Amino acid sequence: MSPLARTSPASLRLALRRVPRQTRGFGLHPLKEHTAHTNMPFTYHNQKAFAVKYVGVLGTLFMVPFIAAGYQLRKSGGAA
Repeated sequence: MSPLARTSPASLRLALRRVPRQTRGFGLHPLKEHTAHTNMPFTYHNQKAFAVKYVGVLGTLFMVPFIAAGYQLRKSGGAA
């Protein structure tokens, strides 16, 4: 016989009374209202400025390996 089946209903009720009741809802921030687009670490209210900065950063980061490879080739005297 399983230990749960051997437990009396009175002791089960007593055990359930000791369990703390949940007072808040589930989730990380259940009491905050959901507001759209507040989960970004930056703002992009001015979309044109954001697009220019975004493309500039991505372009620079994309070019870094090519610039480094060209520098190393010129430094070693290889063809670049």
